[in-house]
Amino acid sequence: MLNNSLHVVLPGVVVAVAALVVFVVDLFVSRKSVLAYIAALGLAAAAGTAVGQWVAFGGRLHLRSLQPEAGFNRMVVMDKYALFFTLLFCAVGIVTIMLSDTYLREHKAPPGEFYGLLLLIVVGMIGMAVSTDVIALFVSFELMSLPTYVMAGFLRRSKTSGEAAIKYFVNGAFSSAILLFGLALLYGVSGGTNYADIAGGLAHVGPRNGIAIVGLVLVAAGFGFKISAVPFHGWAPDVYEGAPTPVTAFMAVGVKAGAFAGLVKFFTVAALPSWSVWSNILIVLAVLTMVIGNVLALPQRNLKRMLAYSSIAHAGYLLLGVIAAGHALGDPHGSSAVLFYLAAYAVMNLGAFGLLVFVRNRRPGFGYTLDEMAGLWRDMPWASLAMMLFMISLTGIPPTIGFWGKFYIFTAVIDAGLTWLAIIAVVMAAVSAFYYLRVVWYVFFREQEERAPAPALLAATPGISTAMVLTAIGVLAFGVYPSWLLNAAQGALRLVIGG
Repeated sequence: MLNNSLHVVLPGVVVAVAALVVFVVDLFVSRKSVLAYIAALGLAAAAGTAVGQWVAFGGRLHLRSLQPEAGFNRMVVMDKYALFFTLLFCAVGIVTIMLSDTYLREHKAPPGEFYGLLLLIVVGMIGMAVSTDVIALFVSFELMSLPTYVMAGFLRRSKTSGEAAIKYFVNGAFSSAILLFGLALLYGVSGGTNYADIAGGLAHVGPRNGIAIVGLVLVAAGFGFKISAVPFHGWAPDVYEGAPTPVTAFMAVGVKAGAFAGLVKFFTVAALPSWSVWSNILIVLAVLTMVIGNVLALPQRNLKRMLAYSSIAHAGYLLLGVIAAGHALGDPHGSSAVLFYLAAYAVMNLGAFGLLVFVRNRRPGFGYTLDEMAGLWRDMPWASLAMMLFMISLTGIPPTIGFWGKFYIFTAVIDAGLTWLAIIAVVMAAVSAFYYLRVVWYVFFREQEERAPAPALLAATPGISTAMVLTAIGVLAFGVYPSWLLNAAQGALRLVIGG
């Protein structure tokens, strides 16, 4: 029984062991760059373990089984949904490591602690994807959250980094308490902690039960803090601006994806009998998040704050897919659009933040402002082309992965009979074109202001360059041929929802 259970959570165990190895090796080696390789290899091994559990080779590659494997008394399940997110989380972690090495050396920050904490966060993220019980969900939620507070304040000599950590911790504590209270109320109504038991209990008491409604509202609010949905978004701009840029990239992409992994599974499995209640709650959150996120991004001159408000708006788009799944009574089309969009968003946003890290390493005085991007193409033509690609993709212009992400989300909403909601989303996507394409305008068409001679450039950054190439290829490759990623997303949802 224990062996079966460990088999289910094996990818997470591999990442946890890699974190332990990083902490131990850090005590004995003087060349700290080796820690980045250990962390990356640990994530690659976890991804390989997850694939190995589902894929066998008998003359050709094929799925080993179409039935999910449960463990720890059905508290966790390894299925294609968990496989999808495990691969996504490991990929995000590896790219973040590539972005961090030079940044950590420049700021004389301890890499062992950084990579170890990063791996622990990934363990929590994987736990969010495999959980089918609210106890496992909450433990994973906290494991994902607590190290993130530390990483937000990782630059100990930076006041802005410390401020970011305090703000993130205070808001995170509230989100955890609210989520826990909501889950406790749902347990009281349903009499079970397993998602299937909660669904059965909610079906028995009916969707208009007062305690169930309050519980669903609190759960939505708890997740809303973590995905920075309006009105729970106040922490995001300050934290994203103050945190180390590689950490900001990881929070904007990885932590948000981990939260959505838990949110999609919970609401489409446990809360489906009360969809008429929670889908209306999420509609309000989605509309507010899309409108306020995009409107507040318009005047931003700091690129990290702009991308923070942009991240808020993208959370609104992602909520549309969850809403579509609820209105279609669990049809995986909406939820699979969320999975596709999360993968697309990860590639685009890691690329955009990675470019900021790249420019910061080449210009040590770079303050992430829009004015400093003026005329960038003269000094860094390839980086400028990559930035243009990422901004176009975030806008949703073909032939990029961002276009297909928005297309599948909006199509799912229309298919669910919520055309008016899709119209609002399209209008907001058009609004976002202004602040995304403004960056491109500054890079290529604004004259560079006179400034003091730049300090000496830092050493070459092969890790960052590789990460930029990989993300740029991903934006274009999946933009031209999105079918493979969409099929993977659809297959991941069929076992969860039962389609």
